[in-house]
Amino acid sequence: MNKKILSMLLLSILILILKPLGISINQAVVIISLIWTIMAWVVGKPNKIVSSLFLLGIFILFGETPIEKVLSFPLSSNFLVIIFSFVFSQGIINSKLTEKLFRPFIAKYAKNVYQFLFTMVITVIILVFIIPQPLSRVILLSTIYIQYFESIDLNCKTREVLLLCMFEVNIIAHIFFKRGDIVLNNGILDVANIQMTEFEWTKNLMIPGLAMLTLAMVFFVIAFKSELKLFKSDEKDVKKVKLESNDKINLGLILLIIILWATENIHNISGSVVVIIGTILMYLRKIIDFRDFKSINLEVLVFLTAAFSIGTVMEGSGIADKIFGGLSRYLPESFSYTFVLVVMLSTMVLHMALGSSVTTMSVAIPSFISIAGEGIDPTIIMFLVFTSIVTQYLLPFHNVLLAVGEGNNYFGNKVVFRYGLYCTVLTFISVFLFFIPWWKFIGLI
Repeated sequence: MNKKILSMLLLSILILILKPLGISINQAVVIISLIWTIMAWVVGKPNKIVSSLFLLGIFILFGETPIEKVLSFPLSSNFLVIIFSFVFSQGIINSKLTEKLFRPFIAKYAKNVYQFLFTMVITVIILVFIIPQPLSRVILLSTIYIQYFESIDLNCKTREVLLLCMFEVNIIAHIFFKRGDIVLNNGILDVANIQMTEFEWTKNLMIPGLAMLTLAMVFFVIAFKSELKLFKSDEKDVKKVKLESNDKINLGLILLIIILWATENIHNISGSVVVIIGTILMYLRKIIDFRDFKSINLEVLVFLTAAFSIGTVMEGSGIADKIFGGLSRYLPESFSYTFVLVVMLSTMVLHMALGSSVTTMSVAIPSFISIAGEGIDPTIIMFLVFTSIVTQYLLPFHNVLLAVGEGNNYFGNKVVFRYGLYCTVLTFISVFLFFIPWWKFIGLI
């Protein structure tokens, strides 16, 4: 028998027999099931649909939490937004507008490596508004950049670090806007049980996020100075972009949906209604058809349903209080730098162990909100956990975007780890020097 499986069985038996921290039988079953499920998510066997449905079944039977709370994610409006965002993003890709508009933009303005990095940042930020699904965004951009690198015969090592940079910019840029990661950013609000408009999210995070991104680019240049020296620009004449009449109509349609989405707080039409209307219009324009609904990732949706239920069940069943209750002695009753440090370190350690940002937030946010009580605004706790793990990683499996990049052989573990060390430092510096001062300035703290 596999040693890992044997160890897991022994651990499960010990938890059932010893019932540590005074947990009940039901709580022991929930904890054991959670451990086995997280292990399955890490190794990929059985697949996430099977393992996630197993966990949801255990939560419903033994979690001592109302079923509507266990299944709160698929019952929320964000679920519809995510479903149709998969199809809407596929429509953007089908239109080929990004290739027609951004490929010439890169070639025209990237005359040296620093200009190239600047155009990369601008391109990613623009695409955040156009493609709200980050996986679709990085896959599309990867295709564009790989074609460009091949056209200028770029050195392999330089190509590898620049592709990593593109993924890193996407990771940080999705912090700025609620729509930046339609899954993670909406999911974190569901986990924390907080309502927040696009404007409020941007007000809280965009300015310090831009400062973080600037520092991240400085660190990137320092970390990969030798590889970046090998960059060479495209000396060919750049052809002017010619959009056909269909392209112009499609572009106008996409821009209209983006504007409606961005101004939700003005017209009060929910994001779910906007993206559904946009998807229907794309279908009528024949940009998408029923085959494109295959882009809806059922495995991701089932996984997110299970992951987002973890914190709710741990809190509802009393497990969070017993496991994390010991931290309360180290946490002050009001906001302080000690509180920030304990939350950040605890969250990062949990993230390094679990790997999944969604799983970590689902456990950490409800736990810290419960421990802190009424002394600290839950919004602060939510953002502290969020900023502690979104940009902090050491290996590709710590971030789903990096896992996609590594899985497609865009870059390897070594360069991820090399820059990940910088990102750990970046996270601490950014929270203490950028985010907290900004939150104090706008009155959030």
